[in-house]
Amino acid sequence: MANSLILATWGLVLATLLLFVASLVPAVGKVREWREQERTLASALLPELHGTRTQATDVRDALLRLTADSPLEEVAHAYFTVEQLCERAERVQRHVGLSIDQRLELYVLSSHLNLLGLQLSLVASEDENIRQMALEDASIEERLRKSANAAQAAIISLDRAERLFIEVRKKYGGRNFTEEMMQRVETDSDNAEKALVDVRREIVRARKGRD
Repeated sequence: MANSLILATWGLVLATLLLFVASLVPAVGKVREWREQERTLASALLPELHGTRTQATDVRDALLRLTADSPLEEVAHAYFTVEQLCERAERVQRHVGLSIDQRLELYVLSSHLNLLGLQLSLVASEDENIRQMALEDASIEERLRKSANAAQAAIISLDRAERLFIEVRKKYGGRNFTEEMMQRVETDSDNAEKALVDVRREIVRARKGRD
């Protein structure tokens, strides 16, 4: 009787263990699915964020070169570029699967870009009345200063958004997508310069052989 009870108890323990192991299989599969979704999302969004950062940097640099005497066409060109940036940010926001932190950062980015667009639209407005009213509150220099500040704030937000993709930081040794790309470009350029020494030497050698 005692042996039967012991066997029944161990049988129950074994059955419970098997049920537990069986329940882990779909859970592990779900974790893998989530990780794959995160990688897919990062693959789709990081190049878009990098392109947005590149454009935002170009706008910031252009704004820093502008003065009160600069042609309005140059301000208008910056404004139209910012419109494109706003559209890119909205496209990224529409992606499914963003974490709450990623989505929050993208809204922060949009706020900076919208503020930047507003400042530039006031300076470059073709409506003289609107432009005059805007310049009563702040000079062109002040509007341009605020615009450059908003552009830099957008760049800071973009860097922060990239760092929210933890897998990328792990993959690239703590660097974000943009930092990794820039490092590879610089490394390739350095290696190319070294490789060209040998290439030029071979060309000279081949030319002498023909002569």
